[in-house]
Amino acid sequence: AARVNQFRACVCLPPLPRWNDGEACANQDAQYDSQQNVAHAGFQARICTSGNAQDECPNWKSATQVISQCLQQMFNEGPPPTTPCTGSCYSTHGHYINMTGTSYKSGVACGFYTTSSGSMWAAQNFK
Repeated sequence: AARVNQFRACVCLPPLPRWNDGEACANQDAQYDSQQNVAHAGFQARICTSGNAQDECPNWKSATQVISQCLQQMFNEGPPPTTPCTGSCYSTHGHYINMTGTSYKSGVACGFYTTSSGSMWAAQNFK
């Protein structure tokens, strides 16, 4: 949550509270997605209460890389050129939109799962 809020501060947005009650679900999403080998599979299947939007870092080498590199790549997608941003626009800018969304004010829950081979999956669920 802290890293997401650092990026929000870069665009003059208030921080999101840590959504503690959502972290068990975010962990479930990360584990389920690693087992399916598909990002957002748990969110789309609604295996638990994931909130309103999700960013995910699939198959990274460590939590450090997730926080320093994956989240940075998502923020680097930048703001969309049009509003509304749907279809291919959302495919290109969706992670940034979720990180900086003003409609998600209740919090962000971060979940992690490490596979038996050592890869890290991390879900960020926004409410």
